[in-house]
Amino acid sequence: MSPDESLQFTVQQALRWEPQMQDAQLGVTAHQGIITLMGILPNYFLKVEAERIVKNIDGVRAIIEKIAVVFPKEHCLTDEKLAENILHLYQSSFTIPDERIRFKVENGWVTLEGTLHWNYQKKAAEAALSSIKGIRGISNLLHTQSDRENELLQETIEKALHHSALLSDAVIAVTLDHRKVTLTGSVNNLYEKEEAERLAWNAPGIASVANALEIRPLINVFSDERE
Repeated sequence: MSPDESLQFTVQQALRWEPQMQDAQLGVTAHQGIITLMGILPNYFLKVEAERIVKNIDGVRAIIEKIAVVFPKEHCLTDEKLAENILHLYQSSFTIPDERIRFKVENGWVTLEGTLHWNYQKKAAEAALSSIKGIRGISNLLHTQSDRENELLQETIEKALHHSALLSDAVIAVTLDHRKVTLTGSVNNLYEKEEAERLAWNAPGIASVANALEIRPLINVFSDERE
């Protein structure tokens, strides 16, 4: 079995293992660590989940996503109704500063805009939308800007990365310049790369994170037999 065939098989098995993906109509191809996902899913958040699963697989260096979202008839909503549901959701949340968020809905696609203090608020604003049926996609254009003036210490981010069990064998260097963080070094897969970036964003007042981490080539001996 070639490396591409082995990686393709691994991705297919990982997708089938997840209960929510059991009925997914997805095709998978692999070429030099680049995975292409093709097919149809009934909602946007299953598409996000499929991407998350694949990112967590060693040897995956990039993902090309060609998944179409086709709703069951009962989940099709007008843009006006979607906007009403989103507004109600944000106004009823204790963790999302709805007064700082603007959004628009166009053909089922939601675009979020505004400025928040913390990156977790940006993530929460997007994640909360998973409870709303009929969303075809999300563009999260929210920015973070802290009003805190205290100096952010490079050591704080380095300790957070060091204490992460997921990144125990990662080699990551952190540089900080005017609230802009740069991560360099190497990790095993896309999931670890995104986890390192997430931890860096957790520091208050961070304006941007440049994730220059490289993914180590998968070194393995492939067998022609599947156990």
